Amino acid sequence: MKLLIKLSLLILLTACSAQAEYSDEAMYDLASILKDVAQAVDGEVKFGEIHNLADEQIIANAMSSAPDKLAKLSEYQVVLEIQGDNAVMLLCDGDVALMEDAGCNAAFDNGYWHQPKHNTCKISLNASSVCTE
Repeated sequence: MKLLIKLSLLILLTACSAQAEYSDEAMYDLASILKDVAQAVDGEVKFGEIHNLADEQIIANAMSSAPDKLAKLSEYQVVLEIQGDNAVMLLCDGDVALMEDAGCNAAFDNGYWHQPKHNTCKISLNASSVCTE
């Protein structure tokens, strides 16, 4: 019986530690910023000169008129994937994906912070499914 109680406690503690709490208010603020950054980067991909530039430089060029917005994302990992002529961006906290957005549309695409999972900091959004020309 003691073993069962100890195992139950261990499982409960492990499950709780894997689930980080993210404030909806803070995450919606970040989502708004990520949306703006993703749209600017998408414009840079479509109309700028990005050949031979690292992702960080593409993002910096796109946000050169609003570096304060980019600074608000500095405590997170910002991942960029260029799919054709579309930019998809992902915001992560360590290895936990928080939100993902394609810059080609006006809608915010995916928020993951309600059910955070480790080892999910990988682009999963397919721009061709949300970007219509």
